[in-house]
Amino acid sequence: MAMEFIVETIHKETIKPSSPTPPSLKIFKLSLLDQFAPSMRVPLIFWYPNDTDAGDHDFAKAKEKSHRLKESLSKTLACLYPFAGRISSSSSIECNDEGVYYVETRVNCHLQAIFKQPDRELLRKLIPTQFESGEETTGPIVLVKVNFFDCGGMAICISNPHKTGDVSTGSLFINSLAAMARGSSELVISEPVSLSTLFPPMDIPSVVYDAHFNAEKFPTKRLVFDASKILMLKAEAVSANVPQPTRVQAVTALIWRCAIDAATSNRGGFRKLSALNLPVSFRKKLNPPLPENCIGNVISPCVVQTTDSEYGLQVLVLKLRNGVREFNEKSVKNLQGISAIPTILESVKACGDLFKRDDIDFYNCTSWCRSGLYEADFGWGKPKWVSTGDYTMPNVFTLMDSSNGEGIEAWVSLCEAEMVFFERNKVLLRYASVDPSVTL
Repeated sequence: MAMEFIVETIHKETIKPSSPTPPSLKIFKLSLLDQFAPSMRVPLIFWYPNDTDAGDHDFAKAKEKSHRLKESLSKTLACLYPFAGRISSSSSIECNDEGVYYVETRVNCHLQAIFKQPDRELLRKLIPTQFESGEETTGPIVLVKVNFFDCGGMAICISNPHKTGDVSTGSLFINSLAAMARGSSELVISEPVSLSTLFPPMDIPSVVYDAHFNAEKFPTKRLVFDASKILMLKAEAVSANVPQPTRVQAVTALIWRCAIDAATSNRGGFRKLSALNLPVSFRKKLNPPLPENCIGNVISPCVVQTTDSEYGLQVLVLKLRNGVREFNEKSVKNLQGISAIPTILESVKACGDLFKRDDIDFYNCTSWCRSGLYEADFGWGKPKWVSTGDYTMPNVFTLMDSSNGEGIEAWVSLCEAEMVFFERNKVLLRYASVDPSVTL
């Protein structure tokens, strides 16, 4: 039986930038890629155990950490000023310095108890929401919730809308905030760069991926692939065409195959065609590469499909490799210059058309591996665990590094009936642990 705990709100406020945004920077344009991003929030929880000798909650230390966080957040917002504004239309952010939502809580349990049995339903209590901020539709871009535990540990959740950026943008904000908090001499935050000059926004309805689902119907499982099991999996995925599969390719292919099996079993043995969308980042692939301070979504759909008989592990790995290779060799060139807008519109339409087809099982897989999330040191060490939050649609796989950087944690969301088959798949269980304890 899952443990229970109470999350008590002890303080909340709006944190504003430490200095005003100049009038010339009051409008930050979103790009066409931002317009096509799904209307969903991406919460990330950073977990910091209490590594001192004190076994109980230290209110003085908690107050000091709170002060440091709020002061650093204010200074960071002065540099990354769009995050302190409000999305004013489908194509722009009004940089009005209205600030971000900040809340602190007290949690009546020890961090180790959650690590022993992380329960997704209970972890939702640690995530800030627009409804909680009191401004559900027109509220802050960034939501921050700092949860203090009885043991002195803490969990910091930062939630950003996908419309304002991909995981690289999120990592830029989080690690800039962390560097500001620890007083890093290496901190250099350049003025944010909009991608709207490369990918101008258009007057289009933002409905491509904006179907809203009831998250309660779509259970999510956390799969942990240890480094040793990934080596075994990669050995199974080796073929003449792919002699050295990457760990992300091998894990993605296995999850995709097991999802196909689950959907097939749920239909009594009838297997549909399957498609997998791999949003590919091309920040560093353009010529010249984009600067680190570009804010927004710099990802493009990359869809691979199965045929009636081709869904073995080695075949799927080959399809993944060829799909990304083709994107790198062909699509990246077309994402520059006058062909960029037609290329984006064509790829989004093709992806959306597949998503709507009843004869295809459609999945989305995003890799956040090597994105720097475990670098978020606010002055009390790097996080021991980074977790994500709820999904608003099924058939989504999100891959993240494990804390040691060698393993992979995959958060998989499927419909309830298919998840029953998926989590019991013997091939999957050969390589992955389902919802295990968090290993420190």
